[in-house]
Amino acid sequence: MPHPNYIVLQCYGYEAVFLECAYALMSLSRQYTPGELAGTEIWIYTDKPEWFSRFKDCPLPLKFRKMDEALIKQWRGSIDFVHRIKIELLLDFVETHTGNILYADTDMVFLQKLDDVWAGIAPGELYMHMQEGKISDKPNPIFRKLDTFLRSSNAIKNERAPLYDRYMWNAGVLGFHSSHRELLVKALEYTDSEYPKFPKHVVEQFAFSVQFSNKGNIRSALPYMLHYWNLKEMRQIIASFLQHFNGRPWNELVKYSSLIQPYVLVTDKNIFLQHRSLTERLINKKWQPPVYDWNVLEQQV
Repeated sequence: MPHPNYIVLQCYGYEAVFLECAYALMSLSRQYTPGELAGTEIWIYTDKPEWFSRFKDCPLPLKFRKMDEALIKQWRGSIDFVHRIKIELLLDFVETHTGNILYADTDMVFLQKLDDVWAGIAPGELYMHMQEGKISDKPNPIFRKLDTFLRSSNAIKNERAPLYDRYMWNAGVLGFHSSHRELLVKALEYTDSEYPKFPKHVVEQFAFSVQFSNKGNIRSALPYMLHYWNLKEMRQIIASFLQHFNGRPWNELVKYSSLIQPYVLVTDKNIFLQHRSLTERLINKKWQPPVYDWNVLEQQV
């Protein structure tokens, strides 16, 4: 009997995070019928499992792990680092579950079936969202700072090759088998060691990038899932969507959620930012998302 596939989500705190999670679940429902998910469990680590009771007819195999304030504080650790929670959460999960695990941040949308991903994870392949570049190439300010830190005497060194010559991967998606627990332990150890010396948000994802790449080749989850981390404007779009379609059955929410296309929005925003004039850059002119007329759009589906 094969072990189940597990999708693990972290959803706590702000209402906006719950909106993202709901949209992610709708996008998953667009890819699968309930019967096709018979071998999959979806676990949501949350401080408010009751929030999801509004979707009473949602057929997804949802399960919940309650996180209270004390546990969240504990998982932030003595270094008080919010992204440390992800590592502790996954360590908590593998203590009681055996099988293929796909972790995802809530600001994510499923683009297609995950069958090939599960088939890759089962024999030991590792997935992260997408490669963001080599640290030593210093393509952006945070990479430049990390490169400087990794070359300093304070940073942990690696006997294989300089860590500043490693690639950074986006950790909004992590795919691995539960037998790879040691990679989580090592990622936590690296984070606890280096975050106090370099207190930047990228330490946790670099920890996963290092440990996963030490184990083998990392595969990109991007063809299957889009992590729209740089599109916080999606939250207001999802809020508007759920307000308009409030009370509709789950199958209608799933159907009409296809009207929201984050991959198009991400492209539009990036084009806007790249083409801002010098003056617009100086005043930090913001990209404005489109205003959706749901009454009109509803007629198009």
